[in-house]
Amino acid sequence: MLQITNDPIGRGKERACYVHPDDPRKAIKISIGGVSTQSRREIKFYRGLKKRGGVDEKHIPKFYGLCETNLGQGIVVDLIRNYDGEVSRPLNWYLAQGCLIEEFEPYLDELKHSFLQNLIIFNHDMTIGNLLVQKVSTRETRLVAIDGLGDVTALNWPDFFPFLVQRKIRRRWARFMARVYRTREVRLQREAMDAESAPGNQS
Repeated sequence: MLQITNDPIGRGKERACYVHPDDPRKAIKISIGGVSTQSRREIKFYRGLKKRGGVDEKHIPKFYGLCETNLGQGIVVDLIRNYDGEVSRPLNWYLAQGCLIEEFEPYLDELKHSFLQNLIIFNHDMTIGNLLVQKVSTRETRLVAIDGLGDVTALNWPDFFPFLVQRKIRRRWARFMARVYRTREVRLQREAMDAESAPGNQS
């Protein structure tokens, strides 16, 4: 049994995420108060990928299986870090620091196309806080979806109806992007830009 004594590096409503005590390249997600719906869905998602032969996908963490810890059962995945070793930060952190959403639109488009190509279903509750901005090098950046993966349906859609999966991904992506542009950070950015471009502020 793994002993986790360090503080979590991230915490959501249902789960906390810790650095693996024996491998700093991995993370362990542990449900708070029993196995969460999110964890069940994620386990099903990764097992479905394995049945399909796996996906060589750089936009989702690699899954290593389950483990037992002193805090309960955990899901072991890659810990997403930047090229300098720093743990990658979520997209909403960058927006809160004043970065414009337009700076990340190419990476969002790349993520969408990756989901479509690899038939990766994400849930309707995925947020920008679930997307990490990984700086792979000084010249390369990508988004990695660490939560919100999988579907609530019992049927393994990618095995039987790949064209329907792509349709579902496009539909959910459109809704996701609509939510992105309604987030507080983006809304405040756009209000500030509108105020600067108002006639009374023209130099």
